[in-house]
Amino acid sequence: MDRIQQMHVFIQVVESGNFTRAAEALGVPRSTVSSTVQALEDRLGVQLLQRTTRVVRPTQEGLQFADTARGLVDAMAQAEGQFRQRPDAISGRLRIDMPSRIARRLVIPHLQDFRARYPAVTLEISATDRMIDLVSEGVDAVVRLAVLQDSELICRKIGDVPMLTCAGAGYLAEFGVPKTPADLADHHLVNYALRMPAVSSEWDGLEDGCEIAVAMQSHLCVDNAECYVAGALHGHGLIQVPVYDVAGDIAAGRLVEVLPEFRPSPVPISILYARRRHLPPRLRAFMDWLQELLQAEGVVANDNGGNRRQ
Repeated sequence: MDRIQQMHVFIQVVESGNFTRAAEALGVPRSTVSSTVQALEDRLGVQLLQRTTRVVRPTQEGLQFADTARGLVDAMAQAEGQFRQRPDAISGRLRIDMPSRIARRLVIPHLQDFRARYPAVTLEISATDRMIDLVSEGVDAVVRLAVLQDSELICRKIGDVPMLTCAGAGYLAEFGVPKTPADLADHHLVNYALRMPAVSSEWDGLEDGCEIAVAMQSHLCVDNAECYVAGALHGHGLIQVPVYDVAGDIAAGRLVEVLPEFRPSPVPISILYARRRHLPPRLRAFMDWLQELLQAEGVVANDNGGNRRQ
């Protein structure tokens, strides 16, 4: 077996989590997968995988080699397919991590369209709101709705997402509707923090084109978007969310926008991925599809920011 094929088998084992699933994905006997990885380890003179009866995990050396191997395998696939980049020629497994409500409310309901275009691509979607390490967790790319800090990842900005402040109709009936930021002293905010305990509880907005922040009371802090919206629906205070995310609840009267003249700044939504010499066609296809979807659904406006380092 040639070296590229050995790398391909090894990558499949890392992504599948054990030899049996890797063998099924590759359409070969389990013994072939096991012997191929063993031959690769013997050739490199290093242990790439930690094996147990149920699962295999890459060693630190295995993680490093997997990252390099993916680049080589992707480069070979791109070289061989540069004259036949038809949608039905794009294949492989793709792992994407994204915020839970984007996955549930936007991506999953429209995946049949992606499947129709790229039937040979297998998607694994992790719906989380936490920060992850792409390499150590074997993720190809992450979708993030946030102002991003500098990192070694490549950032493809999709666009800017309008934001608003809202609260449950019952909460506003009990505590009143704030008319200005000064009125927030008498209100509660549902706090959101990826890491707890939360450092502070603040409402953000724009006044006369300038960003302002108001410290608020809070008796509830959550770490994911589903609980965040639920907190508002059940009367625990104000929340600040993307306009698209609560449009249905506002139309139905379950949530009510407040302080519309002081809406916070739009938040960028981006796709981040590890630096590679050759971007896998399946990843490029998914990024193009996601950008098209979010624009068609009115989540973002067209953005020509392109790729850049973040």
